[in-house]
Amino acid sequence: MKKSNVRKIVASISMFAIALCLFSFVGINKWDVPASDAGIKNPVKADAASIAAGKAEYTKTCKMCHGEKGDSKAGAPSNFTSKEFKAQSDGAIYYKINTGFGKMPKYKAKIKADNDRWNLVNYLRTL
Repeated sequence: MKKSNVRKIVASISMFAIALCLFSFVGINKWDVPASDAGIKNPVKADAASIAAGKAEYTKTCKMCHGEKGDSKAGAPSNFTSKEFKAQSDGAIYYKINTGFGKMPKYKAKIKADNDRWNLVNYLRTL
């Protein structure tokens, strides 16, 4: 086999391997929510009391990573003011609060009362 053919084969295999690696990482950071959880309806009315309670929880629990306004100007965490975030169902947001993902811890055990987590969902909707 000629040297030029060997180089072409090695180059082709290398390009294929690089492409395979790149495509294998697509979707790694995607946070999938089971349809059964995404479909859960928020049982807590988004009134002034719920939103105030949610804001207090946000300040205590979320603000340090997600920022004062929830816009994550400081880094990687979710931007609660984005169209993508706002398009999620309340059930999906509640699921994410409960289960955590990556560096975000599971808050189901830290925010013990279901209503407190739903209040947080209601507050996030106001950002």
